Amino acid sequence: MKFLRSACALVTLVAAATAAEAQGWTPNRTVRFIVPQVAGGGADAIGRAIAARLSDRIGQPVVVDNRPGANGGVGAEELMRSAADGHNLLLVFTSLMALNPAVYDKVPYDSLRDFKPLGAICEVPLVMIASQQVAASNAAELVALAKARPGQVFAASSGNGAFSHLLVEMLNSRAGIKLTHVPFKGEAPAVQHLLSNQDAMIYIGTPPLAIANVNAGKLKGFAVTTARRMEQLPNVASLAEQGLGDFNESFWYGVVAPAALPANIAEAYDRSVADIARSQALQQSLGKLGCGPLPLNAGDFAARIKSDLTKYSAIARSVGMKVD
Repeated sequence: MKFLRSACALVTLVAAATAAEAQGWTPNRTVRFIVPQVAGGGADAIGRAIAARLSDRIGQPVVVDNRPGANGGVGAEELMRSAADGHNLLLVFTSLMALNPAVYDKVPYDSLRDFKPLGAICEVPLVMIASQQVAASNAAELVALAKARPGQVFAASSGNGAFSHLLVEMLNSRAGIKLTHVPFKGEAPAVQHLLSNQDAMIYIGTPPLAIANVNAGKLKGFAVTTARRMEQLPNVASLAEQGLGDFNESFWYGVVAPAALPANIAEAYDRSVADIARSQALQQSLGKLGCGPLPLNAGDFAARIKSDLTKYSAIARSVGMKVD
């Protein structure tokens, strides 16, 4: 009888645990959402929109923690030091996951090993913008200007090894020009320098800051990097339309957790991230920032990271881009 009572108690405990798991895990306190870029930049705006909707979905505050540096590497290391308990998440993007390992000699993380992908949210075309000092009105004229004045037109980036840096090197290689690269510490400082009109300078970055400044006439809109134009910048032609037909690059954003995240928590977040990625409310918010839907589940997102890591490693080698 004693054995039977013990067995029945064990069955009851297992059943209770199974029922609890079926109901799904939910966080019981504030969730920290690490955004590995400076406040005020495009990634920050997108991260805050995601955080707001995720908070609504999980029923707990989701607080943005900006940790800029090393093209996202500082934020990545911060996540790796954090507890894998569902209360620490990281906004990731193309350059952090697929470009840094391709261009840096030493990266303190492995994109495929050190993180648990929870899902992709959106993707954006990149926009080439220019200060009023650039004596051109589009990308085709910029190429002609750069050929006539080698090294006298500057190209900003959000940092050595950033995606904006890669696009400059791709443009130099494919158009046969030499823009002088000037790295800044983030996207917002780069755009602020363009707005100062101190130099003849371009920048190829995410849409949030470009849209407002181009539509206000403060900066020139030269091109978008995808094959199709942006709805928010209908008069800005694509690079393909302007003679660079092999340009079709976008920049995606997604959410990851520490690699050791328990399976039941990962499954709960997979559902939550998928729900918000498909929600009309979030997509409307992101659409204003120039971000289009890219709702990839955890498995498909992991595959995209792996595929783009291979792709951009090959491109970085072809343009000779390497950062110490």
